[in-house]
Amino acid sequence: MVQRRTHRPRTGHSRARRFRAAAVVAVVAALALAACSSDGDNGGQAATATTAAVAADRPSSPAKLTIETPRNGQTVRQARPEVRLNLVGAKIVSQTTTHIQGDEGHIHLIVDGKLVNMNYGLSQRLPQLTPGQHVLQVEFVAADHAPFEPRVLTQAAFQVVK
Repeated sequence: MVQRRTHRPRTGHSRARRFRAAAVVAVVAALALAACSSDGDNGGQAATATTAAVAADRPSSPAKLTIETPRNGQTVRQARPEVRLNLVGAKIVSQTTTHIQGDEGHIHLIVDGKLVNMNYGLSQRLPQLTPGQHVLQVEFVAADHAPFEPRVLTQAAFQVVK
């Protein structure tokens, strides 16, 4: 018995969807690699170049993001400080998707240049921090975990004491 393979014609729609999904995966991987590979000699130029190349195709967001705590310049007496955020003009969604909208996304928490959490809420405790100065960056990113353009990013420097 000879088996015949039937070929379904590929439509431009499904091909475009696969291409778009592959492009999003490549962008997220490139951003993660750029964020994780901190070569002190380049001063962040590689990450900036990667981000600039991706930014041309990213949507904008009407969101306004602020850090309520810890405030800039605040001294906290907890090794795991609570982060409380305020987000206006957008909502946090828990589903990751390539069908992105400017008013839907996730929150990324970065402490001292390292991504520590990708979450779906406006309140959370940071991981254990050593006493001393720390910089918290918080970014509202699209539902595909890549940044908007311009980026919706804010930061606060704070001191942890015992």
